[in-house]
Amino acid sequence: MTEIRKNDSKGEEVKVFKDLFETVIHPGKCCSCGACVAYCESQGFNVIKMEGYTPKYKSPETVDNCTECGLCYYICPQTDTIQEKINKFYKIEDELGYIEEIIAAKTTQEAIKEVGQDGGVVSTILSYLFDRNMIDAAIVSLYDDNLNTIPKIIYGKEDILKSSGTRYSISSQILPLKDLYNISLDIIEKKRILDIEQLRLVFVGTPCQIRAIGKMRFLHIKPAHVVKYAISLFCFENFNYDKLYELLQAETKVKPKNIKKTWIKKNFFIRDKNDNEFEVDIKKLDPAVRSHCHDCDDFTGKFSDISVGASGAPKGYSMIITRNKKAHNLIHSLLSVGLIEQYTVPIEQTKEWKIKKTNWLKKMVGLKRKK
Repeated sequence: MTEIRKNDSKGEEVKVFKDLFETVIHPGKCCSCGACVAYCESQGFNVIKMEGYTPKYKSPETVDNCTECGLCYYICPQTDTIQEKINKFYKIEDELGYIEEIIAAKTTQEAIKEVGQDGGVVSTILSYLFDRNMIDAAIVSLYDDNLNTIPKIIYGKEDILKSSGTRYSISSQILPLKDLYNISLDIIEKKRILDIEQLRLVFVGTPCQIRAIGKMRFLHIKPAHVVKYAISLFCFENFNYDKLYELLQAETKVKPKNIKKTWIKKNFFIRDKNDNEFEVDIKKLDPAVRSHCHDCDDFTGKFSDISVGASGAPKGYSMIITRNKKAHNLIHSLLSVGLIEQYTVPIEQTKEWKIKKTNWLKKMVGLKRKK
């Protein structure tokens, strides 16, 4: 279990879940990442739960179970109690964060091309890591027949294709970590996991979720200690599931169960299962945007190891930002074995190209701040 220490320095009062509820959750600023519940439940404290997309006390009786460690408040991506410290730790000096390298690339794997979003880079990364036995698990987002998002820990590449594509409604991506110490015996034996503390996991999520994981890694808080790679997906805004698909159905007459694929290219696009395409003015979906998105100023995921997204990329490619040597080496390993293909920029234009793409992403951050 994570060591619990009271914040006695300078007589500061420890912020606990009650404070988190009053300042973040109740005012509608919660991004539903599930970090607070994942930490608390993985430690067996029996205090809070996720009810839908909202963290809450399990019951009036469990309020007194709170150890008042304050860690749920510290790791929440919507609080800024340790912001200066994590900015320094992750070498963040501007709106994009530290950049080791920025390139555009796409998958060369046909199966991933068929179902992947844009360049299919994230699915290819996961497939490579599983094949090389560099990870034991990954947290991805699946969805049901009605496109409801389902965060899940997967233990092999067979589930990667099911998680391909972009989700535009929220997924409590960190929540599955609450069950880290309850992994089934079958999986432990199959993966030959001798010590669950040594599990190697990739986390894939949006910038707000990545910020929570970044805080947990910085503070060495379980269960995020098993995250070996944190991959952020570019995100401009996210939507409330019910409102989003109600608006989309009103505009297109297509029910969620009949949607094959969704994507955003300035406007919102739908492809149904008969391969008919529909375009919806993105501004018509503003009523479905989650309230916490209006306060978010992170587009690429500054606290990740790798950031991936289509914005600014040539058609069919994804932009890839690596933020440390470990991530840089991983991407170049995929390039060297031909699993991904880098977009070719004339050598004399390389510096100019990188400046242009960086400025574009900064522009996206600026537009996000204005929403």
